[in-house]
Amino acid sequence: MTGPAPSPSRVSELSPSLHMATGQRKTALIPGSPTATTLMLLASLTTGTCALHAASAPLPPFVLSDCLALLDDDPSDVDDYVSSHTVTGNERAIGHCRAVADVMTGDALAGAEQLDQLSHETARHEVGADDDSTEERANVAADAARAWFAAAMPGKAAEAAGYGLTLTPESIALRLLKDKALLQLDQPQTVIRDLTPLANNPILAAETHRLKAMAEIQTGALTQAKTDIEQSLALEPDDTTSLLGRGIIRQRLNDPEGARADWEKVVSLEPDSHEADLARQDLTVLASDPDALPPSDVTLHASAASPVPDTH
Repeated sequence: MTGPAPSPSRVSELSPSLHMATGQRKTALIPGSPTATTLMLLASLTTGTCALHAASAPLPPFVLSDCLALLDDDPSDVDDYVSSHTVTGNERAIGHCRAVADVMTGDALAGAEQLDQLSHETARHEVGADDDSTEERANVAADAARAWFAAAMPGKAAEAAGYGLTLTPESIALRLLKDKALLQLDQPQTVIRDLTPLANNPILAAETHRLKAMAEIQTGALTQAKTDIEQSLALEPDDTTSLLGRGIIRQRLNDPEGARADWEKVVSLEPDSHEADLARQDLTVLASDPDALPPSDVTLHASAASPVPDTH
């Protein structure tokens, strides 16, 4: 005869296998096993330790070229980049990038002053921490010159480039920056004398011939200017500054059709550029009075040439 069914309160005591059959955990019956509260506490401690390790993980190194690359998209991103990278030992590079960002966001004067100061300073650090080599300081001086151009102060640009040349005398980029400033300061003969020895130098050759041609236009040496501008265009056929300049030369050498072709190409290539605005003015004057000097003949030397590339 079957005895009475065991009460629900004693099921676990009489038949542990029932727990397995109903899907309950057998470990619940193992003496000394951790409770649910203990497991949760251990889990929280483990998570906290992982978070602590993540927070203390070393930041990636600051890289000047990466920081400068941000400026083309959004100069305001510089602070975010700095805060997420290692600062110690990179103070000069950070100051360099922030100063260039100032120039690009409209505060050219402040940026130029910071870059000028930085180029004259050596880093206050232990050997090997921050880069203050002569090459690095010359690069900063070159950017200082560019910033002074942006601030419409060619005299200061000439000084910055000249100082950079005391650090790296063979730098073609610094030499061109200084000559560009001298041209804006109405010293075309000095520019011609300085650039003539570079006639066969392949480094920044297009820029060299372009700048020399602009100086020759100012002195009235149109035949030589035509030779130099043709050499520049042979290397960079779509450079709008060179095309604008060749148009001026052609017009002054009684080639109005050639001048018109050059100026129309400038407008076609870069319709929203400053060079295109000048070309439109020249085309208007050419249509009304082919013998009149083009307006850009007076204004082009104010910019002298396109920005000198960052090549040393």
